[in-house]
Amino acid sequence: MQDLNAAEQSIIGALLLTNGKILDELDFNPRDYHQPIHEVVHRTIAEMKAANQPIDALTVMDALARAKEPIPATFLHEAMQATPSAASATHYAGIVTDAATLRRVQSAATSVHQMVHDGGDADVIVEEARKLMDGTQPRSRNQRVSFLEDTMEATINYLDEEVDSVPTIWPSLNDIITGLRPGAVYVVGARPSVGKSVVAMQMAQALLKVGSVAFVSLEMSVNDLTSRLISNELKIDMGRIVRHDLTPTDWKRISEWMPKRQHVPLAINDNSGSTIADIRAFARNVNRRKPLAGVVVDYMQLMSAPIGDRRPRHEFVSEMSRQLKILAMDLHVPVIALSQLNRSSESREDKRPGLSDLRESGSIEQDADVVILLHREIMGDKKNDISFAVAKNRHGATGMAHMQFAGHYSEVRDA
Repeated sequence: MQDLNAAEQSIIGALLLTNGKILDELDFNPRDYHQPIHEVVHRTIAEMKAANQPIDALTVMDALARAKEPIPATFLHEAMQATPSAASATHYAGIVTDAATLRRVQSAATSVHQMVHDGGDADVIVEEARKLMDGTQPRSRNQRVSFLEDTMEATINYLDEEVDSVPTIWPSLNDIITGLRPGAVYVVGARPSVGKSVVAMQMAQALLKVGSVAFVSLEMSVNDLTSRLISNELKIDMGRIVRHDLTPTDWKRISEWMPKRQHVPLAINDNSGSTIADIRAFARNVNRRKPLAGVVVDYMQLMSAPIGDRRPRHEFVSEMSRQLKILAMDLHVPVIALSQLNRSSESREDKRPGLSDLRESGSIEQDADVVILLHREIMGDKKNDISFAVAKNRHGATGMAHMQFAGHYSEVRDA
């Protein structure tokens, strides 16, 4: 502890001896000080430097007194005298940061131990433990300063590479969004029965060409989803599949199809009570088995809140939306999240949905990289016409793509 106090004292001394100039080189978070008085002095000096005020023992003492943060009269002079070399401030900061990191690890370990003692869902505890441990990392060391001159060459090289995205099966949609980008969240919104689950499965099929897919279905079973896949790929009428009224020809085609498709890396979680912790754990487990190409969540508003979470529903959905974006960034894969729309669009003359119709939270729109709103007349002559309105596109333009809905084959086709 004595060495830690000396290191903290030496940082303060270095700040005073250099008139605060060492701050430009110091990669250090003042919150990492163990002694609160050192953090107060450090922040005061930083504020004075930002205001272009002279920094020495007298001016800093005066600023602290005016801020009603009194310190012993000899404190600053002792800090300067105890500093072996102002040029070594970065080394002293490393000692303090390491000590702070270990304190955070110890605190996180205590919290994890308490969660284990209290009991609960194992997957939730594991995910919370992971978050706590991730939060122990010293942020200051990860915040490398890069100016444009440092990154320009890498950006030019990046622009010369092929676009790192997986095209969907619909060329007209690819013309607008390019494809499914790693780290991006794609929200597909629609009213019930329009076809969003069909769209989600076809997006998953596109991703399966490059890796595994973690498909979280909160309203349909594994049998339901696999049946849709069979109908789509073999063009067997979905009605016959639902009625279990398959013909000998159908069974023959299925028997020939199974050996080719049974090793397709599509992992389906049909636990209707899944929380965001469950979804994260499931996606990571799939990724450990086979490299992940994407995650599909059908649909957001059905995600369950953790036990004891009493937040209003819109706050909970906002948090889930943010967590899906973090999941996409952490795993570097596209996340496709289906979303229920409210009934506002039904009162409009054209009945077409807008971004304001995303149900329960504006944060869904904020966190999404791309928002695709589906529209289809359920009845009438145009019931097979389905439109994809790209209402938000963080990586490009918005626009409309017109498709054909073939519900009997669980398929949407490019028009």
